[in-house]
Amino acid sequence: MASKNGPLRIGIGGPVGAGKTTLTAALAKILHPQTSIGVITNDIYTQEDAEALMRMQILPQDRVIGVETGGCPHTA
Repeated sequence: MASKNGPLRIGIGGPVGAGKTTLTAALAKILHPQTSIGVITNDIYTQEDAEALMRMQILPQDRVIGVETGGCPHTA
């Protein structure tokens, strides 16, 4: 899913419990067989979303990274 401008990037945001991780997993499940996908999750204090995606085993673990921002999640 690359273009002449580089890889396609999708940002998913919303409040706690809105389904961001579930949506990310569904997109990865659909797109992974035919595309190269990596997921970067961010949270202030945990890597909970990245760990959940790894437990789902939709993508190889080396394609999922969790970033702890320690502050504003938009700085990741």
